[in-house]
Amino acid sequence: MKRIWLLFLFTTYSYFMGIISLLLDVSPYPVRILIFKVMFRKMGKGVLIDYKAYFRYPSKISLGENVAINRGCEFYAVHQAEGGTITVGNNVAFGPYVRVFAGGHDYSSLELPVTADPIVIHDYVWVGGNSTILQGVVIGEGAVIGAGSVVTKDIPSYTIAAGNPARVLRPRILS
Repeated sequence: MKRIWLLFLFTTYSYFMGIISLLLDVSPYPVRILIFKVMFRKMGKGVLIDYKAYFRYPSKISLGENVAINRGCEFYAVHQAEGGTITVGNNVAFGPYVRVFAGGHDYSSLELPVTADPIVIHDYVWVGGNSTILQGVVIGEGAVIGAGSVVTKDIPSYTIAAGNPARVLRPRILS
């Protein structure tokens, strides 16, 4: 009975979040920003969120100042387990269709229980389009993630990483 009740709550939440997402996609930008400010745990000044971006459990997502989230990005925080938060620093840019997953499932159990670990993306990071960032990852300040990468481990500050799985290719030299 408890499982049915939880399923009902989840599907109801998903239904209403779908309606909110639809309304956000047809709302003018100033209205969208006001709604996002209420939805997120924290949202700094100068945040740009393109249309068709999706946020699951936005109350567990924090955005710093001057964050640019491109079209089609998806952020999946986790409500069912501790630690499923997403924290984005200042001056971070996400290319189109980036996916950020703060949770997953424990495949060692047939019940596939939800797992979650926080994701932290520090200041001055650029994440290339179509990249995926998985739970528990910390991306250091000034790092660059190449387009199409799958980030499964921490990326040190001021490095360039790419690939599937992403690996550090070289340091980021600033001029």
